[in-house]
Formats: sequence, C-alpha cells, structure tokens
Amino acid sequence: MANPGLFIKSYTAEAAVPGRRIVKFGTLGGILVAASATNLAIGISDQLDAKLGDMTDVIMSGSAELELGGTVAAGAPVASNASGLGIAATAGAGNIAIGYALQAGVAGDIIDVAIARHSVT
Repeated sequence: MANPGLFIKSYTAEAAVPGRRIVKFGTLGGILVAASATNLAIGISDQLDAKLGDMTDVIMSGSAELELGGTVAAGAPVASNASGLGIAATAGAGNIAIGYALQAGVAGDIIDVAIARHSVT
C-alpha cells in the first residue's frame, strides 16, 4: 500500500486529471496531466479523478500509487507517457523521472512509486 508521504498539496485541475497520473503545473497555477518524459513533472495525482475546475491532491514526496502505461521493472526510474501513465524512464536530454518503481508491473497495473524527481541522462 502506498505511503502518501510527507508532502501533499491541493491544486485546481486545469483539465480533466484522472487519478494515479503523473502531473505538471498548468499555465494558470493549477495542474495538468504530464504529456511526456520531458515535462517538468511535480508529483502524482491521488486516486480520485478530477474534472476541470475540481481541486485535486498531488502527492509530491513519499510514495504514491501510479497507473502504468508500459512495463516497468522494480527499482527502475519511472517517467510519464503522453497520458501521464508511468513508463520506464530512458536517458535523453531533458528527460525527467518522477521516481523509482517499488515493484514491477505492466501496462494497466497500479504500482507504488517512491517519488524522487530527477533527470535521466
């Protein structure tokens, strides 16, 4: 089970934000679903889906549940795909991992991720 960690902050959804997705800041001070590994991800949305204008919690430290969009090995760095789902992070200029997988999983699985944002080079 995920440990929500030390820091959870509420933001307004600037568009629909499904639960358990990697998120980034929007242009209006709220959040949006991260759309690539190069987005400056800030955390993982909690388990509840949010509609445009809803307040939603973002887990920014500790561990959080994340839905996967691909195969990830336990211990591997995790980045965002185009839908904010977790995928295995790959090295590349500007690539950002949100953290490390605490268990292995495949597309559609929900796994725990230790949040530790870092560049993947």
